[in-house]
Amino acid sequence: MDKTDGKEYNPSDRKKLLALPFLLHRTQELPEPKRGQKEWDAFAELYGKEWDTYQHLQFDQEEKITEFNYENFLPKQLLQTLDTDSEEFKNLIKELNFNSKTEYERHREN
Repeated sequence: MDKTDGKEYNPSDRKKLLALPFLLHRTQELPEPKRGQKEWDAFAELYGKEWDTYQHLQFDQEEKITEFNYENFLPKQLLQTLDTDSEEFKNLIKELNFNSKTEYERHREN
């Protein structure tokens, strides 16, 4: 057992103390701006929406492209030239879904 300043620590306690800064960093929450603060106004000016626009949103209403609704997102002329049953097309749709962001997702990133 280590002795530090006359106190004895178990090896497990010592490991917990050494890991504490890393654990605290993971659970850190940044403060949210309040209405009337300059940060609130700066956010609204930069992004065109107020900070709490989506605060009470339970479900994202905006639809993203999937392999079941791609007809709504791609022009018919383009679809006529593509093999929509191929694995390559399905992977392209999945990639488009992953890379596209809804308005709510873009807001949460900021």
